[in-house]
Amino acid sequence: MKNGPISPRLHGLLDYALVAGLLALPTAFGFSKKVRRLYAAEGAALLVYVALTDQPLALKPLIPFRVHGKIDPFNVANFAVHSLLKPFRKDPRAQAFNAVFTLVSGATVALTDWDGPTKAHPAGQ
Repeated sequence: MKNGPISPRLHGLLDYALVAGLLALPTAFGFSKKVRRLYAAEGAALLVYVALTDQPLALKPLIPFRVHGKIDPFNVANFAVHSLLKPFRKDPRAQAFNAVFTLVSGATVALTDWDGPTKAHPAGQ
């Protein structure tokens, strides 16, 4: 996999920040109940996925970091598809938030060093 400037540690930190954003920002921005529920469910799933990935900030490194890197593009695509859903189409602010969220998560995936040091492999993959 390609080596980018984002270390596994920074990737983990950014993932935890994205989880916090998914859980807190939709409510803070006053999005509809459907949008908030969708993001809350995704935030909870992402939290488990990140906490169990072998990265320096993992709670239990069960998922290899490279596997995480192969799953992440599907998560980014999932976020992109939200813009097609009715609750997002009805709220331009939710669409804008989702677009920014998708771009940030996509950039994180694209710029990550997937061979960098992790909790189980401190010297790198």
